[in-house]
Amino acid sequence: MAWHSLSSNHIRVVSATFRQSYTGYGFQFATGIEKHAPLPQAVNDTLQPVRVQQAAPIELATRQRARAAGTVNSISQASIAPISDDIEEYDTRPVRAEEEEEYADEEMLPQEASSKPQYRLSVGMGLDPGLVRKDAPNEDNIFAMQGIRPGSSGPEPVGLFVVADGMGGHADGQEASRLAIQIISDIVSPTLLREAELEESFGGIIKDATHRANLTLYQRNRQKEHMMGTTLTAALVVGTMAHVINVGDSRTYRYRPSEGLSQITRDHSVVARLVEKGLIEPHEVYTHPKRNQIYRCLGEHASVEFDYFKVELQERDILLLCSDGLWEMMRDPEIEHILSGTSTHASRASSLLIQAALAHGGHDNISVVIACLLAEE
Repeated sequence: MAWHSLSSNHIRVVSATFRQSYTGYGFQFATGIEKHAPLPQAVNDTLQPVRVQQAAPIELATRQRARAAGTVNSISQASIAPISDDIEEYDTRPVRAEEEEEYADEEMLPQEASSKPQYRLSVGMGLDPGLVRKDAPNEDNIFAMQGIRPGSSGPEPVGLFVVADGMGGHADGQEASRLAIQIISDIVSPTLLREAELEESFGGIIKDATHRANLTLYQRNRQKEHMMGTTLTAALVVGTMAHVINVGDSRTYRYRPSEGLSQITRDHSVVARLVEKGLIEPHEVYTHPKRNQIYRCLGEHASVEFDYFKVELQERDILLLCSDGLWEMMRDPEIEHILSGTSTHASRASSLLIQAALAHGGHDNISVVIACLLAEE
């Protein structure tokens, strides 16, 4: 089954079963990349195909992952970081029908930008089934798209980055994460291919897409005997602003050379709530008996509550989106060390993070998407 292609003369589509890679007008799309790799590149005007991979089992509400018991090799430090002053948090709610915007008939981007953009995005991706589940389907799915679009003050970089960790069993968890990413990319991607949207509309677009993905999964669950769901973290980058969403315990971090690593999102998990209430220490989230239980995901209810953050980016800032298969195997200081050592080399950073998680046991599927904001040379 193939996704429908975007209706643009500036988009070229290569389909691999239900996944695609796109390129055109400075845009590159990639989903479900196996192992670790940068975005696919066009060579001799031909888009190179990408390899695909997928997913394993989990119970929904309590999300008891079939993970090997025992403590995870560690470095140190907490999993819950304070929100810094330049990260704004917002309440979210479902969008009512009368508030929805119609995006279909907007004018597409012109074929060439009028001037050179000030910034660009360097992107790397990694997806690995892990060691414990290497022979089972991979329930994680990832998506990345980057490009240049006309902004109010000239060309600006844009990108959509998503990590989803499915739940519900081999086929169901795999389908849940895939479907959530498909819905979000189908809604958000076309808006980035048009003439400048108002800056304030981008947050609404990513929130609306998340609500629609949740409703789609919920409706699918009502038709099936077994429930399925997925965690989600997504970042829509427009210029120097990142609009970040999360549901569940997949995370988005920001690394800034002058400040180090900070966790933007908050885990919707039992252990994270225990930390917030002061009942356990932050380091105990990695070994607590309830560490695999989450209380929020896409698909369980018709309406979902999620967190939304606006994050102002600076040159050389790095966004890291990952599933718990990465952060539970490592600790924040080690993640920070790898990001600082690889600097602006996003594909190398994603590769090293995957390797480090495997070296610490690889108990779960591992997903990584990295986006670094760089000055255009």
